[in-house]
Amino acid sequence: MKKSKHVRKEPVDQNERSVAAIEDAREPLPIGEIKTRFKAEARGEIPEKLREIELPEAAPYNLTGITRVSIKKISARPVVPLRPAWVAAAPLPARVALPPRPRMRHRGREVDPLLVFAPDDRRTYNDRSYPWGTICRVVTAAGTGSGVIVGPRHVLTASHVVDWSRNGAGTVEVHRAGGFVRATTAITRVWFFTKVTGTVDYFENDEDYAVLVTGQRIGDSFGWLGTRTYNSSWDGEPYWWNIGYPGDIGGGNTPTFQRNKELDEDAWDWGGGRSMTTNADTFFGNSGGPMFGFWDAGPYVVAVVSSQSSSENWCSGGDDMTRLVRHARTVDP
Repeated sequence: MKKSKHVRKEPVDQNERSVAAIEDAREPLPIGEIKTRFKAEARGEIPEKLREIELPEAAPYNLTGITRVSIKKISARPVVPLRPAWVAAAPLPARVALPPRPRMRHRGREVDPLLVFAPDDRRTYNDRSYPWGTICRVVTAAGTGSGVIVGPRHVLTASHVVDWSRNGAGTVEVHRAGGFVRATTAITRVWFFTKVTGTVDYFENDEDYAVLVTGQRIGDSFGWLGTRTYNSSWDGEPYWWNIGYPGDIGGGNTPTFQRNKELDEDAWDWGGGRSMTTNADTFFGNSGGPMFGFWDAGPYVVAVVSSQSSSENWCSGGDDMTRLVRHARTVDP
């Protein structure tokens, strides 16, 4: 008679076995029992080694507005860009392909994951050279948006990206590319001219910008773009570039760039804030991303992506945007 082979098993704790059997047999707890049974007080302190991996909780940022009268006293001269000597410059970012679109099957039928890969002229990239490495992903309780470094501790974004209702904490991620981030820093203050909340309407569209002050001096490491006032003589010219984090490409975690885009300033807009249309492709998550061009001194931002209507995409710029950047850099150097 052939002997049966026995596989030696590791001993199982009887208490563990009985608990597992009970849990296997039970249905999940209803909400009433969860509230009374699933509750415990914390005891003791987290061990020192484990504390090292935990990030400190971010403090709420300060909201500081500037009045229409005082902003007119600030110079609207261009704010010059900076490229650190240790950061290479590149006329085009190094493109990177997104992971191949996964194909999945369920019960014999092909299904799609919850990702959208748009067939437009936006191109994903992963490039740390200047100015492509100055792109930022802004995270607040209002959601995520785009921004760009414009000073040692300063990030220019759209006003409606800021969480105005709760004044909660916020974070700036420098050059997130997929699962990797070059640096993260807390937002400590927000300089603004207009609080843009909810849907951006016509009268807010030309003032939809804010300057975030960061806890770390990210500009010293990665450089920053300059800012200057848009001139309507540039209308219809394909001078402009855009970088940002559209939510419909790569889950909003990979930066994209566009080039040879146009801007067209609103003919009826004569104030310090200016709105302009663009033929750049934008989507939720692009808000706050820069529209910039190259001069001999380097790249300058002339507007930020703001909003969209049924047939047009809108950006915000003007003298007041340049003044706001200069003011933030002067008060919070």
